[in-house]
Amino acid sequence: MSSSLTDILYRATSMTRVAALICLGAVATWLIIADGAKDKLSPGKVLGIAASAVLAAILIWTLPTLINYARVDSERIVPAHPVGGYNR
Repeated sequence: MSSSLTDILYRATSMTRVAALICLGAVATWLIIADGAKDKLSPGKVLGIAASAVLAAILIWTLPTLINYARVDSERIVPAHPVGGYNR
């Protein structure tokens, strides 16, 4: 059974992910519209902006999970106890 703190943190992470994706979509759309207003849009520019937006969305979605994996695995590399142990 999970604690209420776990539920709060999970909801906060989910809401942050969704808000970041909405902001990212708005910025990518704004970039395409602004670039189109200056001069003709080339397919390369549109694909470049779309590809960078998709890559950023993937990173935004997976970054909290990757940070959690790194935090959990860090105890294997550097133990969470002193060299001599606690019983000395």
